[in-house]
Amino acid sequence: MEKIKMTQKQIFIGGLLIRYENGATCYQLIKDYGEDLKKQGISIDKINSVNATLASLASKELATKTKVAYNDKMVTNYKATQSLIDLLKESN
Repeated sequence: MEKIKMTQKQIFIGGLLIRYENGATCYQLIKDYGEDLKKQGISIDKINSVNATLASLASKELATKTKVAYNDKMVTNYKATQSLIDLLKESN
């Protein structure tokens, strides 16, 4: 299997994502871990940075995507795959 390369931002946000058994939206991550994200230099003023990183994890098949209702709109919920969990264990 080809080794998957991950950025520091992907590793950090992936590490947060695996804490959610049923996955999380970018809004949940920002709400629950806003201070931690800021300390890592990740912008939380808008959802773009966190959402793009979650989407990049999904594009590498390290997270699955489903649509969920959040504050009267449909947003993407990301859930860590076993591949992400295994990769993060290896990197520690």
